[in-house]
Amino acid sequence: RREESRGLGGGLAGRRAGGTGLDHGSPVVAAPPGSALRALADHLPVDDAVELPGGLAWASGATRLPKLLAEGLDVRLGVRLAALRPAAGALELGDEQGNTHGTADAVVVTAPAPQAADLLERGADRDERVRLLRGLGYAPAVMVLAGVTGIADEVPPVLRPGDGPIAEVRRERAKGRPAAGGAEPVVARLDPQESARLLDASDADALAVALPALAAALGPAAAAPAWVQVKRWRLAVPVGSLDEEAVSPPGDPVVLAGDTVTGAAFGGADHHRVWDSGVRAARRVASLPAAGVAR
Repeated sequence: RREESRGLGGGLAGRRAGGTGLDHGSPVVAAPPGSALRALADHLPVDDAVELPGGLAWASGATRLPKLLAEGLDVRLGVRLAALRPAAGALELGDEQGNTHGTADAVVVTAPAPQAADLLERGADRDERVRLLRGLGYAPAVMVLAGVTGIADEVPPVLRPGDGPIAEVRRERAKGRPAAGGAEPVVARLDPQESARLLDASDADALAVALPALAAALGPAAAAPAWVQVKRWRLAVPVGSLDEEAVSPPGDPVVLAGDTVTGAAFGGADHHRVWDSGVRAARRVASLPAAGVAR
């Protein structure tokens, strides 16, 4: 597995701030009873899972799940693959600097559609797949992480104001995240319109919009939090999805999985479908004449 970021998880991203942890990607992992993902989660060796509205969370952070799944795998962080080159009946993995990271009989690509298109356009006979991938749009998300004092106990763990610039606020203490220095960790996600408008704006501009709305939701102290960070996701939520058969034709050693073929997953509603797409990708790879795989 090759991972462009500095840690595992993708949209299950976490951050430490103010002496505590926050999930600034998907707030929960949707794994409804009866799903394959829930069956897996129930058998993981964890003791800090929390059942919340919409899905599961872990006191130690959302990245707990991918870290457990990656145990025993050859994981290389901070690597952005830029080319899949034919090499003696296999695929040679090349990075942006022209370095080679070995060969594989098959590759499962779970990157967002624009990055997947960058990989595929350097390969033969994949023009139509690249066209489809280039046509999939994405909605961004701007997140505000803050340490807030004085939140009343009766304020629910999840707030969706319904009007104003904030789509959702989550009190991370519901996941077992303690307050630090009297400041409770909260994560606010701006609505799609404000996220698009403020994606490339300064932190000061984003906070000028977010903090008054946060104060209206949590109390006056939220207007001047003990600490605050702004995080941005340019490719947060795919707008629609692509036909799985069209982007992963039978017999092709490059197989696509993830929210490119399942649709939106950033908010947590579709993680089990994303997991199922990975299972289908694995079965496609296993059906190929040679079943080695790199991801």
